[in-house]
Amino acid sequence: MRVENLFPPCNDIHCPLYRKHTHPIPHQLELIHSSEKYSYVQGGYGSAKTLAACILFLLLAAKIPGNRLVIARRSYPLLHDSTQRIFMEVLERSGLDWTGRENRDGWYHRIVLPNDSEVFFRESQNVGRWLGPEYGGFLIDEALEEPQSTFTKLQGRLRLAIAGPYLKGVLLSNPPHRTHWLRSRFGEEARTWTERTEVAPGRFENTSFRFMKVSTRSNPHNPPGYLADLIGGNTSAEVQRIVEGEYGFTPEGAPAFPTFQPERHIGLPVISDMNPSLVVSFDFGYRHPAAHWHQFFLCHKRQVHWHILSELDGAKIEGLPFIKEVLHKSKQLFPGQSSEMYEYCGDRSGAKVDDHGPGPILLAQTQLGISIDYKWCPVSPGVEMIRRFLALPVCECGQPRFLIHRTCRDTIEAFIGGYHLAQDKIGKSQKDEPIKDGFYDDYMDSVRYGAEHHLRAMLMDPDMQLKLDATDPRVMFGLPGESRRELDWTLRGPLTREGGLRDPWTRALNKMIEDARKGQEDRG
Repeated sequence: MRVENLFPPCNDIHCPLYRKHTHPIPHQLELIHSSEKYSYVQGGYGSAKTLAACILFLLLAAKIPGNRLVIARRSYPLLHDSTQRIFMEVLERSGLDWTGRENRDGWYHRIVLPNDSEVFFRESQNVGRWLGPEYGGFLIDEALEEPQSTFTKLQGRLRLAIAGPYLKGVLLSNPPHRTHWLRSRFGEEARTWTERTEVAPGRFENTSFRFMKVSTRSNPHNPPGYLADLIGGNTSAEVQRIVEGEYGFTPEGAPAFPTFQPERHIGLPVISDMNPSLVVSFDFGYRHPAAHWHQFFLCHKRQVHWHILSELDGAKIEGLPFIKEVLHKSKQLFPGQSSEMYEYCGDRSGAKVDDHGPGPILLAQTQLGISIDYKWCPVSPGVEMIRRFLALPVCECGQPRFLIHRTCRDTIEAFIGGYHLAQDKIGKSQKDEPIKDGFYDDYMDSVRYGAEHHLRAMLMDPDMQLKLDATDPRVMFGLPGESRRELDWTLRGPLTREGGLRDPWTRALNKMIEDARKGQEDRG
């Protein structure tokens, strides 16, 4: 049986042998000939993932007598309409005899070959009901629909002795959200690797993996206009996901920062000599903390510029260990930067003392000698300030006022639309405040804290700032630094408990930002 004969006739209209030969795509042959035990193929729409996997599983059934394989998807209708249909077409092209059993709804859910190999078709939402047998291979189509438990349970049944070294677990999927377990399990970039596990004292076993990314562009057999429709009808962020096969997000509401322009605001910022200090902002939280490295400075035209140089997040990590990770990464990112040239900031919630003890900001001071500035940072005014700053024209110096490093992938996606407002509902007004999704909002909270601590003050007229400082009750009462922070907590908490900005000092700050923006637009 020749592998090429299992493919349909060439459908590439630009091929001189159009419809006269078969034309496997390189990534399809890569999967079929792969030797790794587990393979994950992530690709854009129409990238021909499923066809290659079905051919691979037919070959495993035909070449290994007595093999037992299972092909699964979340529900039977989805399984019948896509994966099983493609497998049956491959089986027909092979010319092999076969017997169909377990006929339901006009579909056989068990295929038996003359060499006693069996291929089962199952819906994975009831995976516990059919996990009894041992398998020589499993194929999960559209793995983004699955919880990680589906994969781990099938791993436990991948032990059919007759399959020997050809045990195979394959997952196929369109790109999921960055928070999906597929990303945490298989990583960010395509690769092959081996995991070495100690199964007994002094005894180790190796497990091999392959992660493949494929683009819709790599499939010349799609009909004319298909790729153009995908690109033309979606945002650039969606094209990266559904065409290029990259992790991403599906927009579920209007972006929180519609003034963000990727072509202008994404680049390769470097540390400016205009202000050698760097700002590190934190958003603490055990589940998903985040941090950013910023630089705020005035150019030679005396205009405010803001660069985001790098990002870092964590998962299930306490505040103090996360701070240590940030300090370690700072040395790697900026080896020539003196520790005295860093400023740290966050939200006041990181300085709380609760039943678990002092917050990470307090622990950083006592155990690491790191002073992290903190204050109350309400969401709406901070988001609005950043929106307006992004909307400012290019500076008179010729450079963008805001620039984020292109390696800050998650933060860029948050700016593009991952951080978004709630979807509009017919007959109901929505709050103009981004939703908390447990991922992008953590990144943007960190970004916002940096802006609140540094950008807000820089946008103000210096003379007016001195006047406002004189009206600050913390200054008027002559309180020392820590007591000022406690009073800040006391005053601002009750005054804004309902979400309004009712203290005159904050209102004056926001008015000054508006005046500064208007002045910059007039000068631009």
